[in-house]
Amino acid sequence: MAVWEFRDSRIERCDESSRWAALEVLYRRVPAPLRDRLIVEVLEESARGDLDLTGLWVASGRGGRIEGVLFTQELAGRAAAVWAPEISRKWHRSVLATALIETALADLKARGIVLAQAVMDESADPRTSRDLERGGMPRITELLYLERETALPLVMKDRVEFSWTPYCDQIEDEFRRVLRDTYDKSLDMPELEGTRGLDEILAGYRAAGCYDPGRWRLGRLANEPGAAAILLLTEIPSREAWEVMYLGLTIPARRRGLGLAILRHALDLAQGRARMIELAVDARNHPARRLYESAGFTLRDRRVVHLAVLGRPAGSSGEFSA
Repeated sequence: MAVWEFRDSRIERCDESSRWAALEVLYRRVPAPLRDRLIVEVLEESARGDLDLTGLWVASGRGGRIEGVLFTQELAGRAAAVWAPEISRKWHRSVLATALIETALADLKARGIVLAQAVMDESADPRTSRDLERGGMPRITELLYLERETALPLVMKDRVEFSWTPYCDQIEDEFRRVLRDTYDKSLDMPELEGTRGLDEILAGYRAAGCYDPGRWRLGRLANEPGAAAILLLTEIPSREAWEVMYLGLTIPARRRGLGLAILRHALDLAQGRARMIELAVDARNHPARRLYESAGFTLRDRRVVHLAVLGRPAGSSGEFSA
């Protein structure tokens, strides 16, 4: 059933029989031999249940020819990733792209998704950023992707030490409280504040990479109950790397040079298990950028972030939301 119509075009969810044709448009910028191989891999992943293609939307023209495609993927924690639309026709291109985005976002909202995000690298068509803006996903910031070799020593002047405890049932309540406190006045993606509850945030972290509770750490400072830290690490086997998914300090622990102590602990955990340690930081978060630069991290990539807040979870004004 068509969900949107414009002159001789209509937008609808892609049916299974049309997925090859839709993926040809979605990957039309990929060289032909690689494109066919990529499509086969995607369809095989879908057949195994490893990839959900129900978020594939198509704009069809006269005769049913597919002229535009957009893909969305639901993520854990009531979030979704949105890939910018690919449009093969030239006339009314922007109208079609905007309508694809609006239709997909309306569908995500109807299914209870509260946060949709599109992340684009420097190779993206400049028009796609304008498409996302018009479709309801304003550009928020840039994410800087940084990396550092784990074998390099991290030299510190001060030897302030946290006492670290791996995540477990016995410390769950304190872990949640400290995590909540580390988000207070955070400079990383402040637009996320109030969008999701703590359970959803934790579900998103668990689903990213290879979850191991031993790599989730609560740090405490002796004789300072309010000064604490959270470190969430995950493994990226394909790159022989570990990722710092989250590093946060409570307000009493900030502006004391303690970020280096957290990074040193992350490097200690990763050493011998990963060649590189990686992380992403909001380009606007200048204190964090200075910290990572001082710790020897270098730029690997940068990507533009577009964000749509589709709703607020019930009860999000309670224990925690970010």
